[in-house]
Amino acid sequence: MAHADPEAGSRAFGGCASCHTIGKGGANRAGPNLHAIMGKPVAANPAFGYSHALKSVGGIWTPERMDAWLAAPARFAPRTSMAYPGMRDPLIRADVIAYLRAQDK
Repeated sequence: MAHADPEAGSRAFGGCASCHTIGKGGANRAGPNLHAIMGKPVAANPAFGYSHALKSVGGIWTPERMDAWLAAPARFAPRTSMAYPGMRDPLIRADVIAYLRAQDK
């Protein structure tokens, strides 16, 4: 995370944008809006219908937890409805997390 680049994360987030918005007040799509997600409880957007699998995970979105989620959603929350298989490259995940953290402002 020390060398994570939010600008590179913004570019990598392009692959997420088909299902997620990130702007403040953005709409939910197939996935929830992710504005200011870091530091928030998992499955906390009241306007989005999360799977029982993700709701049951609980906890807070920390960089470590987001890394685990992005690496393998089905491993992080077995039976999740998120079809995305995961982001293999830990450096790209770190960049995306840095980008998500930058959206908290």
